[in-house]
Amino acid sequence: MNKDAFNVYLITLCFFILTWAIVPIVPRYVMSLGGDPTSIGVVMSAAPTATIATRVLFSIMSDLRSRVFMMRLGTLLLGISYLILYLSKDINTLILGRLVQGLSLASFIPPSIAYVVDIARRGVVGRALGTRALMASLGYTLGPFLGGLISELLGYKSLFIITSISAFIMVPMIKLNDSLKCDTTFKDIVHEMAKVLRHRSFILLFISTSFQTIILASVIPFLSSYLKITGYSDYEAGIVSSAYGISGLLSRVLMSFCTDRNVMSLALLALGIDAVGLAMLSYFPLPPLAFIPVLLIGFGDGIFVPSTQALVFINTKTELRSVLSGMYASSWDLGMLVGPLIAGYLITMTGDYLITFRYLMVFTLASSFFLLMERKFIKQ
Repeated sequence: MNKDAFNVYLITLCFFILTWAIVPIVPRYVMSLGGDPTSIGVVMSAAPTATIATRVLFSIMSDLRSRVFMMRLGTLLLGISYLILYLSKDINTLILGRLVQGLSLASFIPPSIAYVVDIARRGVVGRALGTRALMASLGYTLGPFLGGLISELLGYKSLFIITSISAFIMVPMIKLNDSLKCDTTFKDIVHEMAKVLRHRSFILLFISTSFQTIILASVIPFLSSYLKITGYSDYEAGIVSSAYGISGLLSRVLMSFCTDRNVMSLALLALGIDAVGLAMLSYFPLPPLAFIPVLLIGFGDGIFVPSTQALVFINTKTELRSVLSGMYASSWDLGMLVGPLIAGYLITMTGDYLITFRYLMVFTLASSFFLLMERKFIKQ
């Protein structure tokens, strides 16, 4: 592994630790401000709303200007967003902070993925993306654990200010080789984007990923709020959320050894694992049994994400990797946007968290359907 690869993986790890430190905590903070499940859904959807509105624009800036600059900007915005959360006293201010956090995700994630593809050797794109996803999964693991621990010991506000300061410190530490020269014009990028959008493979993978992301966007936040209702602490909720990251870490270790073969079969296997996990979670939502379905869902997601990323880069031929990454990553934003809104509405209407978890299996089936269509398209 060369120096740049090591650095971008480390930067990715730190960014996702800071991002996921607050994921199981924000729903509980909303409840402390008097919010209901619908309010939780609105707050959790605020970040992907901003992300989906700006991700492609930031991706274009990454290809035209600098991947490293955009990663620095994303980390700076993350620090600002947590500072707003620290200053918040009502749900509206909390929504503002989440919107800024969405901008940070839009700025950081596409260039970090594109940078990994830039430095990956031909034939091992899947392995390189799997290693990057491994770092993200480690962030999913450490973030909720540390966030829950800090929140339990010091309170919500302390968590927000500590993560804010950490993000600001991280900005000058992002030092990567940014020698890639891009002679592409804005007109060329628009033309390339139009070509990507006409590619059937890209569209099918986009839809499949959107449905699958609804699961992630719903399970962790609302499981955390369910545990609060049933009397579990922030620390315990963080531990349960970290189980998702631990299993994702294991599956991403597996993906880090995979090449560009059999990624479609792995993605389908991942969706099957997710479905089993959701079914179990609807019957066993409390620790210690809740760890089993959460581990299954995390393991499935850890396989699915790098598999579909690899399929997009393999099957959609373009040198504008940040733009392609940004366009495809908008599928995650769409799922993260509608997932909490759907889950929050269903919980409010039914008054039952467990039935809602069962309903989420529909999105796993829908994701599998479009992925099977993609496999059929490739074989034609």
